[in-house]
This record gives sequence, structure tokens and C-alpha cells, in this order.
Amino acid sequence: MILAVVRHGQTYYNLHGIVQGRVNIPLNETGKVQAKILAKLLYEKSERFDVIASSPLSRSLETAYIIAKKLKYKHPIRIEPSFIERDFAKLDGCPVEIAMPQTRAEGYSHEGYEDDHKLIKRVKKAVFKLQEDLGDQKVLLVAHSHVIKALRIIVDPSHYAFTDFIQNTDIFYFEVNKEQIKMIIT
Repeated sequence: MILAVVRHGQTYYNLHGIVQGRVNIPLNETGKVQAKILAKLLYEKSERFDVIASSPLSRSLETAYIIAKKLKYKHPIRIEPSFIERDFAKLDGCPVEIAMPQTRAEGYSHEGYEDDHKLIKRVKKAVFKLQEDLGDQKVLLVAHSHVIKALRIIVDPSHYAFTDFIQNTDIFYFEVNKEQIKMIIT
């Protein structure tokens, strides 16, 4: 399976440096424009996907819809709940500058918080399940920053980290088979 993973377009919370986690925040106008620009780029590169999938959160779904429309994708967008953003629990709604140093502290934990280990395990399981379900198809998945970071860490934990910055509408390509996930450099 070729898996192209896109971070959703910008939201009000992204713009203002607020942790959104699983808070269901829609795209702002900039986010809609970002999604349209990416969709146009994919269209101009003649990219075609057998499946377009998304996290269940509206910011991802809206980004996926904008891309699907431009690519003239004729099927329903596949909702993939396992690719929802990290559960930050009580940190949702906090400024990033306050929340992120806490989550990076050794052994950080609080009730409901999905730590790095749990997130990586969830994303890895979800990717292999997607490959099992879809086989060798080419899939576009719209997801979230921490989901993408987890996927990159799975590929190469010595090179990638949760402190890496993933911009809105960045796209990363992976090759997935039953035993391995590899990043494809484009």
C-alpha cells in the first residue's frame, strides 16, 4: 500500500497556538485555502488515489473533502477513527507554549492523556489494519500532527521526534506491507 498522509489545514486554534487535540475545530479561511492549494498541486501532478480517508474530526474531513472534490474522487470518504489526534485530555484548549513543555517532561502523565508509547502503538496498529483492509491500493489519509509524528517515529525513531514541526497540509508518503512501514522521499 502507498499511504500519503496529510496534516489538515489550519484552524483558529492552530493560528493562535492553542492545543486542540480532540476538540472538534473546523478549518479557518486560511486552512480552506491551504487545502485548495494542496488539492491543486496533487491535481497538477496527476495524483490519483484508490481511497481517500480521514480522521473523524471536522478539520480533517473538510480538508479531505476539498482534496477529493478537486481530484474528482467519486467514492465516499472513508472515516478512520483510529487516526484521530492524540488525546491531550485536560491540556486541550491550553496554549501550546504551556502544554508542550509539560508533555515533553520525562514521565509526564495525567488521567486521559495518551502518552507517546500509547500513541505510537495505536498508529502502528491502525496503519497495519488499513493495509490489511485495503491491500496494495494507493491511499490518501488526512490526519493530524501527532499522528504523522508517530508514524515518522515508527519508521525511524533515531531521526524523528514528537518535537518536530509538521505544517498544515504537509504531505508524507509511506510504503506499507504486512511487516514494515517505510517512508518514501518525494
